[in-house]
Amino acid sequence: MRISRLEIQAFGPFSGRQVVDFDALSAQGLFLLNGPTGAGKSSVLDAICYALYGSVPGVRQGAKRLRSDHAPIGLAPEVELEFTVGARRFSVTRSPQWERPSKRGGGTTTEQARTLLSEFVDGAWVQKSARNDEAGLELLNVLGMDKEQFTRVVMLPQGEFAAFLRADAGSRRELLQRLFSTDRFENIEKLLSEQAGQAASRLATAEDGQRQTIQRALDEAARHGIEADVPAEGQPAPGGQAVVHTLLEAVAARSAEAAAAADRTGRQLEQDKARYSGLAAARARAVALERHRTAQAEHEAGAAEAAALAAAVERHQDARLLAGVLDAAEDAGLEHKDCRTRCDRALDTLRADGTAATYLAGAGDGTDALFDLAPTAARLEAAARAAASDLGVLQAALPDEDRLQGLNERIRDISAKRASLAERTIGLEQRLAELRADKALLEQEAVGLRETAGEETRCAEALEAARALEATIAEHAQADQRRSVAEKNYAAAHEEHLRRKEMWLTRLQLRLEQAAVELAAQLEDGKECAVCGSLEHPDPARAGDDERVTHADEQAAREAHAAAEARLNEARALRDAAALEAARLAALGGGRDAAVAREATQQAQARLTEARRAQQELEDAAARIDALVAREQQILAQLEDAGRAASEAAAQLRSLEDQAAELAARLEHHRRGFGTLHERAEAVDSARAVLVAAREALEALDRAAGRRDKAVSALADALAGSHFDGAAAVREALLEAEALEETLRRIRAHEAAGHRLEAEGESPDITAALQDEAEGRSVPSEDEVQAAGRDYAALGERAADEAVALRLLDQSLSQLQAYNALLVEQEAAVAPLRERHALLRSVADSARGGGDNRYKMPLSTYVLASRLEQVAEAATERLLAMTDGRFALVHSDALTGNKKAGLGLSVIDGWTGNRRDTSTLSGGESFMASLAMALGLADVVQQEAGGIDIETLFVDEGFGSLDDQALEQVMDALDGLRSGGRVVGLVSHVAELKLRIPAQLQVHKDREGSRLEFVDQLQMV
Repeated sequence: MRISRLEIQAFGPFSGRQVVDFDALSAQGLFLLNGPTGAGKSSVLDAICYALYGSVPGVRQGAKRLRSDHAPIGLAPEVELEFTVGARRFSVTRSPQWERPSKRGGGTTTEQARTLLSEFVDGAWVQKSARNDEAGLELLNVLGMDKEQFTRVVMLPQGEFAAFLRADAGSRRELLQRLFSTDRFENIEKLLSEQAGQAASRLATAEDGQRQTIQRALDEAARHGIEADVPAEGQPAPGGQAVVHTLLEAVAARSAEAAAAADRTGRQLEQDKARYSGLAAARARAVALERHRTAQAEHEAGAAEAAALAAAVERHQDARLLAGVLDAAEDAGLEHKDCRTRCDRALDTLRADGTAATYLAGAGDGTDALFDLAPTAARLEAAARAAASDLGVLQAALPDEDRLQGLNERIRDISAKRASLAERTIGLEQRLAELRADKALLEQEAVGLRETAGEETRCAEALEAARALEATIAEHAQADQRRSVAEKNYAAAHEEHLRRKEMWLTRLQLRLEQAAVELAAQLEDGKECAVCGSLEHPDPARAGDDERVTHADEQAAREAHAAAEARLNEARALRDAAALEAARLAALGGGRDAAVAREATQQAQARLTEARRAQQELEDAAARIDALVAREQQILAQLEDAGRAASEAAAQLRSLEDQAAELAARLEHHRRGFGTLHERAEAVDSARAVLVAAREALEALDRAAGRRDKAVSALADALAGSHFDGAAAVREALLEAEALEETLRRIRAHEAAGHRLEAEGESPDITAALQDEAEGRSVPSEDEVQAAGRDYAALGERAADEAVALRLLDQSLSQLQAYNALLVEQEAAVAPLRERHALLRSVADSARGGGDNRYKMPLSTYVLASRLEQVAEAATERLLAMTDGRFALVHSDALTGNKKAGLGLSVIDGWTGNRRDTSTLSGGESFMASLAMALGLADVVQQEAGGIDIETLFVDEGFGSLDDQALEQVMDALDGLRSGGRVVGLVSHVAELKLRIPAQLQVHKDREGSRLEFVDQLQMV
């Protein structure tokens, strides 16, 4: 990946829009990003990382606000980056979430983060995505690295790699895991552990099945009081099979004993059964003979009653032969009477119906002959035909009357609609006049509001300037107060400095004057003088009346003077700084009157508030005017629609009235005094029905009279040939259905009892009882039979218990045989499970760093150790060049105490040949080792990321700890990175690098925010 262009706006410390042409900056392969501390060097790298991944690296990601505090109000934060990956060129623009001023009123509105990703295709930029998540996923696929890898590979953070160099294995493991994504190997460890656990669970389940089978066998034998020792918990199969075999033998012996006892009881049971059956049979034959004789006597006593019942049934059968003729005669008489009643009712209805009477009068000769059958039937038929003819004519004319009614209803509806349209037109015209008046008033008000609202921008600028001046006045007052205090402090420090200086000089003078006295005090007779070397001291100096000043006194005074001088210099610096700040603020207007400034601010605020209120009212008025205009157009359209509808309704009304008049004249002829044709048609239809009913009633009465006469004649002929005296005797002989059924049942019961007694008399039991009676055998008593039955029942219960016990023993024997076979099958299934569990447990323990794993190294740590070894080899190549072949980094997998091995790191000193801990390196050596480590790690991660080509690298800080020779060696190593077109950017403020690297991106900071400047010293020369 190669970075071509970067634009930063309102981001970090950069207030305005800053453009960085990396193509020009990288032309020499090595460039310097420098500037004072806090200027924003790292913010340039943050902008690159944010453009690619939507977040900044390290702890700065915790700060949610990425927008510059120096940026003008309303300027959106934005980062735009152009870069090339392979043959593809991309541009990504990102804006973080920020709070912008609301367009209406006060307060702020949250602007959400946005992303725009484009690709340069065929000479033009083509947008690929405008969604944050979609663009992030596309960039991740293109770059082949996540943010963690990118910040370790492209932006090499020296401080963090120095910590990595000295870190323990746990800290190294965390970083390497994030860079090399070894989660899959940890997942393999978990998978192996899960499989070992599953194998253990399956093995435990299978062995539980064996133990359950043995326990079920023990329980089965325990039902019969047979017990055995339980096998050991760890080896259930061999011991379990021996237990089941022992139980099988014990249950088989018990079953043989039970079978012999059951056979003996069975033979005795057959003997008791034969004795009980003989006594019970003899007793039952005697009781049956007694019951037979009693029932035969009762049957003979009911023979006379049965004969009387049979005679009544015979008489009933004879009467049934005449019942049909008798019923026919009675039915014919009742029918004739009913027809007479209906005929009288029909004629009464005919006389009451005026329309029917009119048709009947027109069908005869004027005489009343309603009860003369032949003439009346003919007249009724003729009258009915006349009514039917008129009804057909009326029904044909009925649609015209319905049409006339519909026309009248439509005339009423249209008349009502015309009235409603007239009222609506009046109301719409009134509302239109009111709307136009309201619109005129609003337009007049809007003219004044527009003038006031136009001053909003000017008022806002004036308010901002007034507030800035007021803040400057307040700052100037504070600065002036600080200057005054600093002046006083300086004066006091100056006075104290002079006093201390005078004291020191006085003590120094006295010290010099008293030096001879001090030397004289050290003279001793016979010893050399320290000044002249003489052994004689004829006139040593003597102390005067002045105070004695020692060397310590003079030194203390000197130090007090030096401290006072330092305080004076500090006070002078503070005074000068305070005076400079006060002068700067005074130049900005800080010396003006604060009250006047506050009043100006208040007036500006009032004017701005008035302008904003006018703007809001103007917007409201404009909205209301637009609404009134829209409503006016609606009312005009409604008026036009109402006028058109009124014209159409008038035309329809005239046409319908003409059609209604024509139909009314044509239908008046058919009504003949009725209100409507429907009423006359209903009357004619009713008259026709009455005439038809009267004719049918007369004809039915004539037919009923003929049937009655025939039925009476047939009944007389039937009675003449029977033995009944008359119809009453026939009715008396007939039996009701229930009585007949009961009589027949009693006759059949008597006959059946006779047949049954006859059959019982010939049965074996009655025959045998008669033979026992004839031979004089005694009848067993009930007590003898019951005693024999009790003996037989008791023995039968014992035989049943013995049979049940035998069946249970046989079932247990079969069950134990099944358990024995099941144990053999279970052991065959458990053996491979036991072997698989042992294998998986061993592999899982080794993968977790336990078991036979000599280094106690988990699989994931082993993979990371391999990567660390590659990193150490790659780092050593550069470290040897930086240290003139002295130091090499090596990976160590040795155990440390009882801790797991795998991620140790040491340095080999080529001068001594000894292996040293990385913590023993000096500051400069640590920098070179960590830089080599970072570059080696970048190479390995780059290979792991699919071999993508990283053409742009940034090395951040750390060069200040190097001496000239070490710096030269490090620069040579960095120059080697430029091979193959790679670009290296150094982030540092070391002065030596400014002289060595011509291409520089300088970051300047001031109160208005930082700015970027590209400097090429070669062109300047």
